[in-house]
Amino acid sequence: MTIWTCKPLAALSLLGVLGACDATTGGDGLLAALTSPEDAALPAVPLTQATMMRGGVTLLPPSGYCIDPDSLTQSFALMARCDALGASTQSADAPVGVMTVSLARSGLAPALPSAQELAAASNLGAPTDARQSEQSVVFQTVGPPPSSDLSATHWRSVSKMGRITMGAALFGPKGQRAVSAAGAELLEEMISRTIAQTSAG
Repeated sequence: MTIWTCKPLAALSLLGVLGACDATTGGDGLLAALTSPEDAALPAVPLTQATMMRGGVTLLPPSGYCIDPDSLTQSFALMARCDALGASTQSADAPVGVMTVSLARSGLAPALPSAQELAAASNLGAPTDARQSEQSVVFQTVGPPPSSDLSATHWRSVSKMGRITMGAALFGPKGQRAVSAAGAELLEEMISRTIAQTSAG
């Protein structure tokens, strides 16, 4: 038995994964809040990878991004530019944004739901610029941002790694590169790097 037998039900089953991508809510100025206070004692060091789902997934951020260690659980992580998290690591020319990833165990699946099914299941705007492969679907949509300094237009993705489903969201400031095609490329890079590292591990 698989969770993809009925595609509308399959999309609904991913609602929790997509919804968890919004776990960054909680006040305005989210991007500013990512900067470590100068007077913080022993600040947590941003991570360049993390083992999640009890060793079932090795999460690798896209180039220029790091993982906020304070956000990390077995099934959730928040990422941003390394310099925004206070790391000395060069962030190169990475777009400014906030990326969240949530993981859930699920059945093996022959195919992912479409971007339209996923957006409808999550009460998001009609998807645009959808990019679908056997392992992932990435699309742009509109929905409530986690902070007023971020655009409602953002990118979402869902991908499969065996029995683990990974949902991700990327928000950026209005009119900036993270909400352009560059944002889709960030998600695609994170997905491909994570799948490759998880398979290799």
